[in-house]
Amino acid sequence: MAPTGRNSKNTTTTAAAIAEIPDTNMQLELIISKLTALESLPAKVAALEKLLHESNARNTALQQQIATKDKLIADLTAKTNSLEQYNRSWSVRLNNIHLPNGDKTETYTVMQTVFDKALRPIFEGAKNRGLITTIPDFDDVLETAHILPAKASDRPKPIIARFYSRNIRNMVFRLKKELAPTTTITTKGGETKTVLKYPIYEDLTKPAHQLLQDLLKDPRTGPVWTIGGHIRYRLKGDDTVRKVVSVFDSVEDILGS
Repeated sequence: MAPTGRNSKNTTTTAAAIAEIPDTNMQLELIISKLTALESLPAKVAALEKLLHESNARNTALQQQIATKDKLIADLTAKTNSLEQYNRSWSVRLNNIHLPNGDKTETYTVMQTVFDKALRPIFEGAKNRGLITTIPDFDDVLETAHILPAKASDRPKPIIARFYSRNIRNMVFRLKKELAPTTTITTKGGETKTVLKYPIYEDLTKPAHQLLQDLLKDPRTGPVWTIGGHIRYRLKGDDTVRKVVSVFDSVEDILGS
């Protein structure tokens, strides 16, 4: 006989209550699985630590390789600059020389103009001192000469002139201060000053020339000059002659030390 009335209602309620009783076996299995996962966690952490250690070791090795290669590149760059500077030791850089046809002046005429204006007075003085027996022709002294590109200016562009002999070039540098043509200028402070009419400088590599200009502009320096492609300078108020070790050092690295 099927349950009816109150009995039927009680049966439904009991079934619902039983359904809400937790499945102990299922919970136990869940707990066991979590415990198993926890047991394997140290091994996983250890594996991750090993991977991290190996990654750090590889990174350290790569950094060492990069540092080694950077040093090799720096050394190669310095050697290349030194070789280029040596190749320029036959040449000089001259300023303020007006050419007959400006930038369009032919090489032969550039050579002759450089010699007649800037170099001949030095050779004449050298002959008078008995350092040379005769004044040579310009094309016996200069191998070539060319005009450097420069920003637009009312001043003539610089000229690079290359000598056949480094000995003759060195003689020009030794005697230029006494024998080269001079002119008088007025400084910003209103003082008059005697300077070379056609300044003659060493032909420096691009890094050396840029560093020279930066040092000249720095308020901490006094005189700045070059000898054999090497930069020398004095600090303001100090008579000590200092030498730039590397033209690739910054001004702050040089003066700050």
